[in-house]
Amino acid sequence: MGSPQAHPGNANGCLRRYPLHRPGTEDREVCACLLGYPSTGHLPPHDTALGPRRTQPAHLSHRGSQKLHHEAKAEEHLPARASQGGPDHRSLDHHGGVPHWCDETGGRGSARLHPELQPQGGRHRHHRHCHLGDRVQPGQPRLPHGVAIKIPIVCVVLEGGPGTLDTIYNAITNGTPCVIVEGSGRVADVIAQVANLPVAKITIALIQKKLSILFHDTYELFTESKLVEWTKKIQDIVRSRQLLTIFREGKYGQQDVDVAILQALFKASRNQDHFGRENWDHQLKLAVAWNRVDIARSEIFTDDHDWKPSDLHPVMAAALISNKPEFVKLFLEQGVRLKEFVTWDTLVYLYDNLAPSCLFHSKLQKVLLEEREHTAGSKMPRLQMHHVSQVLRELLGCSTQPLYPKPKHTERPRLSIPVPHIKLNVQGSSLRSLCKRSAGRVTFTMDPVRDLLIWAVVQNRKELAEIIWAQSQDCMAAALACSKILKELAKEEEDTDTTDDMLALAEEYEHKAIGVFTDCYRKDEERAQKLLTRVSEAWGKTTCLQLALEAKNMNFVSHGGVQAFLTKVWWGKLCVDNGLWRVITCMLFFPLLYTNLITFSREKRLQPMGCLTRLRAFFTAPIVIFLMNILSYFTFLLLFAYVLMVDFQPMPTWREYLIYFWLFSLVCEETRQLLYDPDGLGVVKMASLYIKDFWNKLDICAILVFIAGLTCRLIPSTLYPGRIILSLAFIIFCLRLMHIFTVSKTLGPKIIIVKRMMKDVFFFLFLLAVWVVSFGVAKQAILIHNEERVEWLFRGVVYHSYLTIFGQIPSYIDGVNFNIDQCSPNGTDPYKPKCPETNADNKKPIFPEWLTVILLCLYLLFTNILLLNLLIAMFNYTFQQVQEHTDQIWKFQRHDLIEEYHGRPPAPPPLILLNHLQLLVRRGLLRRPATHHKLKEKLEKNEEAALLSWEMYLKENYLQHQQCQEKQNTEQMIRDIAQRVDVLAELLDLDRVKRTGVVEQRLGSLEDQVQQSAQALRWMMQALRGNGFSSGEDVPPVGSSKALDTKEIDLAGRPEESQPPYHVLARNLLYPGSHTLRFPVPDEKVPWEVDFPLYDPPAYSADHKDMAVQDPFSLSLESLLKINYNTMDGLIDRQSFHGLYAVQDGLPLNPMGRTGLRGRGKLHCFGPNHALHPVVTRQCDHCWAEGSQVQLQHGRGLSHSWRRNLDGSIIRKSLKKMLEVLVAQYPLSDVWALPGGSLEPGETLPLKLKWILRREFWPQFQNLLKQGTEVHKGYLDDPRNTDNAWVETVAISVHFDTQNDVEMKRLNSFLQGCDPELCIRWQVLDKRIPLHANHKELLHKVSTLLGAYY
Repeated sequence: MGSPQAHPGNANGCLRRYPLHRPGTEDREVCACLLGYPSTGHLPPHDTALGPRRTQPAHLSHRGSQKLHHEAKAEEHLPARASQGGPDHRSLDHHGGVPHWCDETGGRGSARLHPELQPQGGRHRHHRHCHLGDRVQPGQPRLPHGVAIKIPIVCVVLEGGPGTLDTIYNAITNGTPCVIVEGSGRVADVIAQVANLPVAKITIALIQKKLSILFHDTYELFTESKLVEWTKKIQDIVRSRQLLTIFREGKYGQQDVDVAILQALFKASRNQDHFGRENWDHQLKLAVAWNRVDIARSEIFTDDHDWKPSDLHPVMAAALISNKPEFVKLFLEQGVRLKEFVTWDTLVYLYDNLAPSCLFHSKLQKVLLEEREHTAGSKMPRLQMHHVSQVLRELLGCSTQPLYPKPKHTERPRLSIPVPHIKLNVQGSSLRSLCKRSAGRVTFTMDPVRDLLIWAVVQNRKELAEIIWAQSQDCMAAALACSKILKELAKEEEDTDTTDDMLALAEEYEHKAIGVFTDCYRKDEERAQKLLTRVSEAWGKTTCLQLALEAKNMNFVSHGGVQAFLTKVWWGKLCVDNGLWRVITCMLFFPLLYTNLITFSREKRLQPMGCLTRLRAFFTAPIVIFLMNILSYFTFLLLFAYVLMVDFQPMPTWREYLIYFWLFSLVCEETRQLLYDPDGLGVVKMASLYIKDFWNKLDICAILVFIAGLTCRLIPSTLYPGRIILSLAFIIFCLRLMHIFTVSKTLGPKIIIVKRMMKDVFFFLFLLAVWVVSFGVAKQAILIHNEERVEWLFRGVVYHSYLTIFGQIPSYIDGVNFNIDQCSPNGTDPYKPKCPETNADNKKPIFPEWLTVILLCLYLLFTNILLLNLLIAMFNYTFQQVQEHTDQIWKFQRHDLIEEYHGRPPAPPPLILLNHLQLLVRRGLLRRPATHHKLKEKLEKNEEAALLSWEMYLKENYLQHQQCQEKQNTEQMIRDIAQRVDVLAELLDLDRVKRTGVVEQRLGSLEDQVQQSAQALRWMMQALRGNGFSSGEDVPPVGSSKALDTKEIDLAGRPEESQPPYHVLARNLLYPGSHTLRFPVPDEKVPWEVDFPLYDPPAYSADHKDMAVQDPFSLSLESLLKINYNTMDGLIDRQSFHGLYAVQDGLPLNPMGRTGLRGRGKLHCFGPNHALHPVVTRQCDHCWAEGSQVQLQHGRGLSHSWRRNLDGSIIRKSLKKMLEVLVAQYPLSDVWALPGGSLEPGETLPLKLKWILRREFWPQFQNLLKQGTEVHKGYLDDPRNTDNAWVETVAISVHFDTQNDVEMKRLNSFLQGCDPELCIRWQVLDKRIPLHANHKELLHKVSTLLGAYY
């Protein structure tokens, strides 16, 4: 089963971990203990790590029995706990590399091999076992995420020898399911080949035949007593078919061994004793731990059990934490309501269990650390939802309000959901303890779908987030918010693969938002546009449009519907089909507004408009405000240019003062934009948002430069420098015109390309500077000696080298065109460069001309040809890259301009000062709130609910359309066809196996009939030879018609068996309450009439010091002769209900046959030990039906009988009425029992029954027994029975048929006042309740008598 790795805590290498792999699922590891003969394969060196690892697909190749402790991965967060009497439920707790067994309270016991694996008496020399450690260190270590996982146990048998058979027997005895791998050889094959046979046909001869074939090498070692022992154990193993699973390759397939193991656990869980829904809970936890949603659908969520949504909350939390999206989807289909599941405490619990490797987890820890430093505390504060909100606001942007405001009180109301049998420890607290809070203090979140969606998205769990998003109501905002969160997390993620996954998922959510909006826009444009501007309370009072802009979702913003909405906003109350020339004409000659030259949207809706209304609607339209600001800005630039070039006087003229006033209005407008804070973000945040905009930076730069020039201009001594600085300011103001051109569909994209190319030029200059400086310095050093003038050094090194690129080559560089008159020999002329190195005679240059020419050629080669072409290539790449998305980028940036002029005062500068004055009076003097000009709309609750319902409906249509497209995809169709072919092949294979089993059964029956027919013919021939029919031989039995019977065959091909003909419990090898082992007695050797020479049972008689009346402890003949059997022996009744019984050597013989033990065991008397078991049933007044399932309401200790629907009719199951019975659990006992027991000599009521009832009710109960119906009188198959002592009982049915029975009420009152150490309850009559096996037989008879369900 994969390469075994020795456990580090096991020196002998007994404990191994086997990875079980199934394609399409995650790896699962199991902890196995190899028993039986040693494996023949090589065991690689042991691993020191206990954590899960990736392995190759598992295969079954190792011999011996493996006790598999199925360990779900730590991140699965799911304990697997069974109810009483089932598989082992203890936790495997790793500490220091040594596994320890832990009980349910978290305590640790001695860490040794599980008792089920221990040999009996050490008699089998081939049986190997190992102690894992006896010393236990203190502390409670945890698996990853602090989750203690309960580990169910299953025994997987591969081959094996005598020790393996002991292991299987012990496992079956303790209720542990076993998987037998047929075909692996020896013991496994022996059990597999007889598993389908009735127990009566598993004889010593058959086992001897099987052993001779499968153990041919060591068969001579099997003595006759060993054969008897093997036969007995194999019979007991096969008798517990509910715990036995035969793994056949033709049935399950080699790669589906994990399915066989899981189904074995399911089968054992379904057949184990339990109360209520514990059995179903255990099965569901197993399925979740193994991540087998297919088995959960087919085996668990059936009509046999009705799941309440609250019952699924614990496993829902476990599935979320362990990232099992298919189970989350299944639970949602089964009725789990997220509104009831998600509470504040649930969210805190989920965020507490974030993976440490998650980026969001590290950000949360950083917030907690900052809070601890801020409060100067030594202890890390407990995680609360406002910490999560702080991190989410960083990711979503400050335009959103906190999703989880900080509570006013430190303690929040707690979650109240019942979580039985689950133990998920997180930082000292468990989900079970978390869920045991008051039901009246539950606080649910505002939007549970949003909360779970965020929790899944921050962990980059794609499948889980998709399932939750499909449940969301505000789906478009949710998708855009998820896209924003993922993009922000991707910026900080260090792992490149995770970053790519996050960006891909962010793009996928953007496409989801686009898809939903497209369907909405096609259906109703106006309502779709309302979705863009609707204020979403769930997502921090922001809008879908704002979320898309924050996330830079260009595809969404460039959508036709969004652009149509922006165009509508751009035109204001004007119709969008008005021509631009009409608007400009009416703007210059506003009386034309009162003609039909301009149309308004209200007039299209046949709503008349007054004169002032038309004038106001026209001049408040953003497009009109924009055009008026363009006209104002051009006027400002023309006036500015005129002053600089024509009218710049020592004293400012009125035109210059007008420019100053104009600039003052611009400064006021920029100040208004800086301080405008409708969302209450604060001045600091608004300032940071203002500075981030490029055009705002350009405005600030132009204003500051203008102010600096103005300051110099007003000082007479710096008049000229002031004019120079103002000229530079004019250049910056002209560059500001590009922002105006962004509204143009033609020029706007080109401005975007220019901005991108400016970045390319910036990086290109670094490369160019290397060549320019290197060539300039070399040229200057070669040509000119000691140039001390800095300005001419800069000219020679940088300026001349830069101009050389464009063809302006210096004339003196090659010496041909050298003219000494154009330079200064000594460098004294400030207007001429210093002359190159020349000789003293003819003033000719003496520098190496060949070297300078070579340097010049190389310089031009690399700069003109290489670098300039590189720059062109960069420009070309940028152009092509931007050109593909130019339209999207322009549409995205168009929003900023539209939003700016949508909230801008209508008057252009400098008249805008009037609007500023009005705003100052309204805010400063009148204290009126600011008017929200942003694209937001707060809807009424009814309107918002209807809009969200409409959006959710179209989202469902979108998802259905996506599913249809996926199904029509060729690759998906191929996968679906391949999956259907696999399913069909499995069904055909299963049908073949089933048919083979049926054929084998019928062939066996046919062989029996042929054999009987041959015997009949032989008898007839002998009779004819004797000339008559006076043969001494008995007539052979007539052949049965088994071959023609249509007995029910289960999936394993086994017929249903009737009750065993001999006692079974009385032959259990280990006698209860002692270490005594019985002599093995197979079924065929039970009757005393059958010769059994090997029979040599041990003797055991317990000494009951607390009992006044008991037979002698020893088996001496002298003491036994004093006992009178088959009569009244004083107060002791030794008469049997079955008549006279045989007495041999002073000891009575059990009338039902051998038991494997002599003496009286734990019974008090030799011979029959009489008992009384009342079976009390009653009618219930607190039962109701919910659908087709039955629901119960349990009080404290008491409830129910005939179960009725709401209309009063009796609820029937399998067409039979349902019944409830009184059961009790006595101290120091793990199982429940009927209220009765052994009768003391001379008593009429058992002592245990008197313990339950108060003394004053004893006579009345005796009368009830007299009125009752006797359902059983005779031998009781009890584990305490021996060859010489046995239990005989009288079972009386006492049933209360009416709900107002006076005796029943009186019984209830006396039961309520009984001993507090007892546990008494009325329990629904069912074959799976945890009751003694022999008591179940009595219940079966009562249910048959009353015609009730069992």
